Amino acid sequence: MTIDVNATFSSEQVKKEGIGIVDMYILNASPNGFYPLYFINYNQNVIGYHLNASGNLTATPEIYTGLPITREAIKTNIDGDTSGISISIPNVDRTIESYIQHKQYLRGCDIYCLTAFTKHLPSGADAGHIGESPDRYAVLKEKLYIDTVSSNENVVSFVCRPKFIIRNKMLPGRTFTRECSWALKGRYAGIECSPQNQINATRLASYPTCDGTIDNCTERKNLTRYGGFPSVPDKGIAII
Repeated sequence: MTIDVNATFSSEQVKKEGIGIVDMYILNASPNGFYPLYFINYNQNVIGYHLNASGNLTATPEIYTGLPITREAIKTNIDGDTSGISISIPNVDRTIESYIQHKQYLRGCDIYCLTAFTKHLPSGADAGHIGESPDRYAVLKEKLYIDTVSSNENVVSFVCRPKFIIRNKMLPGRTFTRECSWALKGRYAGIECSPQNQINATRLASYPTCDGTIDNCTERKNLTRYGGFPSVPDKGIAII
């Protein structure tokens, strides 16, 4: 994956004895809004840059919680596709566990992976400031999306993928069930169930509702538009 760098980062990168590189992470814990959580792979809390709702780093200082976070390298398979990467955050105090339990496991939420030279983080007098010459534009930023999450008593692991991997993936519009999906989804007499208005006002007066069974569809003389799959076994198998 190619990432553009600015002159400050580039000049520091080519030094034989450069300042240390640190990995930082900003996890958006809100599926529908913006609620950032800041972490850094460091042995103490560190003052870094604030991320606004537009995904841009600002000069406003922000505390990043220091944790021993591990992250796999981005790899490509033999087809040239980029696979997901795993980011693991300690779960000893169950703080991260609480977020994933109450936020639908954060699936689909975005996570920003930042790479910075410590020298270019905010400077200051207290121990949390480890920078010398601040430059937020020298911070590399990768935006990923949480695909799957697993957790145990020690760690919470996020498998994240770049957006371009999933942008062409489409969620299924229907599921395989014995009952009619139109009726189950509240689309009885709608465009899918009745495209030619065969279930008109007169027929609706006699049959105002439908329970989704093939018998109900037969009564309404609409069997050709039945939206279920009667051949699906009703025992010993679960269709999700």
